[in-house]
Amino acid sequence: MTTPTVTVPAGQAASPRPVPWRNLAWVVLRQRRGLFIGLVVLLGLFAAYLVVMAVIQNHAYAAVAACHPAGVLRCHELKQAFLNHYWGGDNSVLQSGGAQTVSSLLFAVPVLLGAFAGAPLLSRELESGTFRFAWTQGAGRTRWALSTLVVPALAVVAATGAFTGIFFWYFRPFFALGQVSEMLPLTFALLGVAFAAWSLLAYTLAAFLGALLRRTVLAMVITLVLYVVLAIATATAIRPHYAAPVTVPSAAAGANSSGWVISNFAKSPTGQEVSQGDLYATFRHLPASVQDSASPDAFTTWLAKQGYTMWTSLQPDSRFWEFQLIEGAWLAALSTGLIGGSVWLIRRRDA
Repeated sequence: MTTPTVTVPAGQAASPRPVPWRNLAWVVLRQRRGLFIGLVVLLGLFAAYLVVMAVIQNHAYAAVAACHPAGVLRCHELKQAFLNHYWGGDNSVLQSGGAQTVSSLLFAVPVLLGAFAGAPLLSRELESGTFRFAWTQGAGRTRWALSTLVVPALAVVAATGAFTGIFFWYFRPFFALGQVSEMLPLTFALLGVAFAAWSLLAYTLAAFLGALLRRTVLAMVITLVLYVVLAIATATAIRPHYAAPVTVPSAAAGANSSGWVISNFAKSPTGQEVSQGDLYATFRHLPASVQDSASPDAFTTWLAKQGYTMWTSLQPDSRFWEFQLIEGAWLAALSTGLIGGSVWLIRRRDA
């Protein structure tokens, strides 16, 4: 008996049907469930603390806001007591460190989250060699890399975006009292879209370095260093130039401190800007009555009498969302480029 022979076109035999994207996403969710649980636990603990403190602080702030007129001594003392208790912290368990310390600690969340979540995604697969199995299951290099990177990225953005709303609620009394501005580096990166954008950048940077170096721990360390350098450079050299600063008389800036002060300078009676070195030289030749005065405003008062004017360059709070969208846009573009670079590295990886 002769066995019939069935001829299958070579193209069909070599090209199995690709796995649907939804199936790839489900596999990623199953494989990275430890990552998602860790993300929920980390942000959940911070969020629980902020919610408890937000309820307490907003209740205490209601008494401050209800005090009228605000300029009387009783209202001023009530406001100062609130700030001393919640901004600087006290010795209680919940309030140790205060809001100022809490906001400082939160700056570490994006880079730690990104480093621990992003670095192992590709590097661990490349180190162990398990990526070869994934490539033979109908996923392919590009689809496997994209699904591995994009699904956790969406989870990071969603979780950190929701967390930002809780932080704003927690910090609302301090904004209302003028204790801190939304534009200051202390809070800007924790609000709006910036917190999620910085978290996404740390995640994609760690993933890219993991694919490039194929070493998880090394990728984490370099991510931490590069992130800190970029964050400092952004706060000090990049963000102030998103828009030209507004220049106002220092007296007006002092009366309305709602903004991020970039610099203070003086102008001579002829209208020319005076450098700090020239001001210091002027101070050395002041009359003894001014140099020895106990008043901290003696020098500026003397300058005003000589025709000098003091000016402040600042970024007003009204530009908050403009700056948020600018920073979020270039961070998102950079993160997209890092994802593309990671996929490119995977496509060039030898099997």
